[in-house]
Amino acid sequence: MNDPRIRILPLLRQSERLLWVGQPDPKVRFTGADAFLVPFSIFWGGFAVVWEILAITRSQSPLFVIWGIPFVLVGLYFIFGRFIVKKRRKVVTAYGLTDNRAIVCTGDKSVADTPVRGMPTKVDRNKDGQHVSVTFGYQGALGLFGMYQNTGLDFFSLGLGQNVAFFDVPDADGLLMALDQVQAGRGAADPSS
Repeated sequence: MNDPRIRILPLLRQSERLLWVGQPDPKVRFTGADAFLVPFSIFWGGFAVVWEILAITRSQSPLFVIWGIPFVLVGLYFIFGRFIVKKRRKVVTAYGLTDNRAIVCTGDKSVADTPVRGMPTKVDRNKDGQHVSVTFGYQGALGLFGMYQNTGLDFFSLGLGQNVAFFDVPDADGLLMALDQVQAGRGAADPSS
């Protein structure tokens, strides 16, 4: 992985101090939403494949064969393609927490940030406590579309209240200590954590 500090430092504003920098762990594949999404994707993909096989073997009309192709492709994306997209996105994502903002830099062109002082924050630790996800500006459930964040199906929630968030961070203690500093109104002079 490349050094996330190189990507975050140029985004700092004057007199802003970097308290923590990190990246998501690309090895973390599943979220809580996958308890629903995995069975649904297998059902969808299975139905689409059976439809396509029946259309190819029994239908006289090429329209039924053509009609089923997009459903098979969507099913394949649901079943395994979204995990590939999610991993690739994590590899090019850098997170930064300053004394004022949370910054998410994805790839070379996408930067999202949000103020953190006085903002509601949701912290989720995974079951073994080794990773943490933090959602900034959390206002409760984002509805049905909010569940797609960090699943590889994020495009379903674009423009519908998606929050700035740090997902699957392996440096859970470092991030939470920096977050405590921000919420207490203190900044760290040394951003080497």
